[in-house]
This record gives sequence, structure tokens and C-alpha cells, in this order.
Amino acid sequence: MKEFIAKPAKPAPASIVGPVAWLRENLFSSPLNAITTLLFCAFIISIVPGLFDWFIWSADWAGTTQEACTSEGACWVFTSAWSQQLFYGSYTDGQIWRVNLCIISLFAIIYASTVVRADIRNKVIIPVFLILPFLWVILLNGSLIGLTHVSTDYWGGFALNILMAAASIIIAFPLSFLWALGRRSEMPFARSVCVLLIEFFRGVPVLALFFMGSVMLPFFFPEGWTVDKLIRVWIVLILFMSGYMAEVFRGGFQAIPQGQYEAADSIGLSYWQKNLLIILPQNIKVSMPNILATFIMLFKNTTFLLIIGIFEILSTTQTALTNSNWLGGHSTEGYVFVALLFWICCFSMSMISNSIERKLETSHRN
Repeated sequence: MKEFIAKPAKPAPASIVGPVAWLRENLFSSPLNAITTLLFCAFIISIVPGLFDWFIWSADWAGTTQEACTSEGACWVFTSAWSQQLFYGSYTDGQIWRVNLCIISLFAIIYASTVVRADIRNKVIIPVFLILPFLWVILLNGSLIGLTHVSTDYWGGFALNILMAAASIIIAFPLSFLWALGRRSEMPFARSVCVLLIEFFRGVPVLALFFMGSVMLPFFFPEGWTVDKLIRVWIVLILFMSGYMAEVFRGGFQAIPQGQYEAADSIGLSYWQKNLLIILPQNIKVSMPNILATFIMLFKNTTFLLIIGIFEILSTTQTALTNSNWLGGHSTEGYVFVALLFWICCFSMSMISNSIERKLETSHRN
């Protein structure tokens, strides 16, 4: 009797799996898609080589003055010569380590929140997050801890964009959750106050809020009190962010099944235990895309600070372009550099958001 010997399995046909199948299914699935793909490829081929030539190959990289820009490509000498001002504004030389320490602490605490256990994150990381903005203010100012005092007039650059956005987001996150809870409250006074705050800060343009914070807000303080303009703008950003985030959380509340509330009540959880331990994690999970969009919106809105005379990166770039030593028309390089910095930060925020969504995924899909 002849022995049966199984033959090895044959690979799947190239028409079903693999690069050829992917191209056929996604790019050439119909005559219209094929024509669109070819036109797009032709456009890319016609644009990309010249763009890379201007951006990299023919660009000027070395030098410290405008005279070093001798080629027809981009003059990255401009951004290199102004790099300290673009990143740190006019912050005092020799004290820039304080700005770097603030930014490092931000990224360190974000990274730590993704790798530590849940109990440590809830008991340690979250409280540190909440006090971090106030520690930044103390460190950057310096006078309260015996360091050289640096006035907020010298704070600026891209570091200010990052720290202002991060500080506003950190403080606004719990505040907006409280506003969202208040809007759903059965107590008429609390509900009315929260509705008024949310609708006001969502309905007024952010530029108008900045002007109100820098010009009108001092009139509400007692006589003799002075609050730094940057602190006033920070308060405005927090309230503006809270208004938008409260509506994001309200949408998350409505997406959570009523059975979750009833189950929390059935096991005897208090109001705050139910909302913080049961509802908030699920709310963050379903609202994460909208939360990220709101974060990115606030981060980009920090460029509006130039309107009220705060030297963030865009204002610093415009100042550099008007410098008498750099009147050779380098606006393209300056604005492209700013755009790349913002894109890198926004893309990183998107990656962090995706990581959080995966950690909160509980559907157990295969």
C-alpha cells in the first residue's frame, strides 16, 4: 500500500493577497480609480523632485549671516541663526536650562503615564500632572526659589507655545469635566451656571477673549492688585478650553449606556465614585478623537498670542523677518519651519491618542 505524503501548502495567489492584490483593490479597482491614481502619481513626480531640491539638495545650511545664502534653494541659515529666539524667545542667556527642564518634565510625565501601573498612575502621575503647570511658573519666574528672576516679558518662542498649551489642557481637563457634570446636574443653580459658562466661552471668538483677558480682566481685580498679562491669558485659555471640552464630555456621557449608571448605583457607589471610577474612563474612551481634536485646536490657537504682544514662535518669526540684517525674503523658510514644528507636535499627539485608545479598548475584538 502506497504511503500518503502530504505536500506543503501552496502560497495564496498573487491576485488575492500581497502587494499586487492591494494595488488592484485600492488603486486600480475601476477605470476611474486607475485614471485618478495615474494623474496623482504624475502630479507627485512633477512636484516632489523640485520640492526636495529646494528643501534639501540646493539649500544653504552653513553660515550665520544672510550672505551665506548663495544658492537658489532654501536658506536654512535663517532658521539656524534665529534658532534660540525661535525656541526660547528672549529668555535670559544662561537660564535657558529652566525652559528645557520644564519641557523635559512634560514629556517625562507623559511617557511615565503610559508605562506605569494603573494604580501608580492614578495615585502619583495624575496629581503630579495637575501641579506641574504651577511648578513651571515658579521655575521659569525663579524669584520664589532663589533663582535669577526672569520677567514674563522675556518668555517666548516655541517653548511658550508648548508650555501654554500643555498648562491650559492640564488644568482645563478636570475643570471641563466638572462643567459637563454641572450641565447634567439636577440642581437648577449649578446647571444654569455651567450652561452660562460653557456657552459663553464657546460662543465668543478666542481673539475677543484674549483682548478681554489682557485689557478688561484687570478691572475685575481689587484696587492695587496686578496680575501678569501672561497669567491672564493663561486663565483665558483654560476657560476657553474648558468650554469646548465640557461639550466633548457631554457627548461622551450621552454615548455611555444607561445600564452603566444603574450598575454603579446598584453596588452602592457614591456620586463621585460612580463618575470618576466608572463613567470617566468610558467617557474618555468614546470621546478620545474629539478630545484630541480639541487639544490640537488649542495648541494651534496659541499662535494668536501674537495679537496681544506675546512673543510666541510666530511673532518671533515675523520679528526676525523684519530685522535689517535679514531682509532677503526668507518668509517661506520661516513659515515652513514653524509649520513643520507644529505638524510634528500634532502628529505626536495623535500617536499618543491612539496609544490611549488601544489601552482603553475593552471590546476584545479578534
